[in-house]
Amino acid sequence: MTEEADLLHTVTTVLEQMGVPYMIGGSVALGVWAVPRMTHDIDIVVDLPLTRIAEFCAHFPPDRYYLDAEFMAAAFRQRGGPSGGMYSFIDMATQIKVDLFPLRPGDPAQVAALARRRREEVLEGQTAAVYAPDDLLVQKLRWYALGESERQFRDCLNLLLTDLWRPTPLIDGAYIEGWAAQLGPAVRRAWATLQAAVAQARAAAEPHHPPE
Repeated sequence: MTEEADLLHTVTTVLEQMGVPYMIGGSVALGVWAVPRMTHDIDIVVDLPLTRIAEFCAHFPPDRYYLDAEFMAAAFRQRGGPSGGMYSFIDMATQIKVDLFPLRPGDPAQVAALARRRREEVLEGQTAAVYAPDDLLVQKLRWYALGESERQFRDCLNLLLTDLWRPTPLIDGAYIEGWAAQLGPAVRRAWATLQAAVAQARAAAEPHHPPE
């Protein structure tokens, strides 16, 4: 296994042994559904109760992993804030970072995404729970709407353009449209910008025939 694959296997095995629902997002999920993007971070949404954080942390030896149960609990209590309650910990042997995002019960899009998660092959033959492709697109649109990150926009474009070339597309445009309508004007604008970019990319890819 690569270092990233080994760490992902370690974390997901702990979550599955504990019976904690989770789904992998970020670049790992992107690599399942589109052209992979190089990264040294692993993003995971977890439905981990505050009362079980210490149990989770106990699986990671302190001489190898830099994480703290009290700090994780404090971060998770901020799940309603701009950071989404994200808590990061590091495998000190590899310097690979794991970003844990607590499930936000008041966020219907995230709750729906967890319910629709897919078990797929992720890294080097591992299977794990990941965002479905359309839910991953919705989440990345939300991140882009928050700060107009060029990286997030490229990821959205990557997901949609890859899907267009599939024999049977996996992304449901009506599903994206529905969430864009519910999630507010910034996400609607992001979706409109993305659709325009996809149309432009498709037009550029079409063969041009000289006039007869």
